[in-house]
Amino acid sequence: MSGLIHATQPRTFLVTFNTLPFYATRWKLHGERSYAEQGGTTGVCFLTNSCVHAKRLVLSGYFPAYDSPSAVVLALESAISNQTRFTFTLRGMRFSVVMITAYTLEEAAADGVLPCQLTLVTTNGIAEVEEETETST
Repeated sequence: MSGLIHATQPRTFLVTFNTLPFYATRWKLHGERSYAEQGGTTGVCFLTNSCVHAKRLVLSGYFPAYDSPSAVVLALESAISNQTRFTFTLRGMRFSVVMITAYTLEEAAADGVLPCQLTLVTTNGIAEVEEETETST
């Protein structure tokens, strides 16, 4: 290992929710399996039932600014209300049957974007796909 650090250019990762483009600048994925613990009569711990929990994906980034943010807000509200399922690729991973569970949206009109944080959930596995194209910002 050389010890040199090479900074990468700022970039975004395009994620499309139906026809709504979202440019992710940061993402965080959480996966978990839980186990039930039972104590035995001799004081030994036994692992009994186990469960793979839904994966939680948090995307931070922005939507392009429109004349009115209502198009984005109404699309996000509809997706949450109707439990709309999405499929998309992010950083060489295919996420399918993903639902939006929460969003935080703000308007930064001077920047020409709508900064947003999306929380998504899926019970499906994650598949590997060829790396997508990155967009420099």
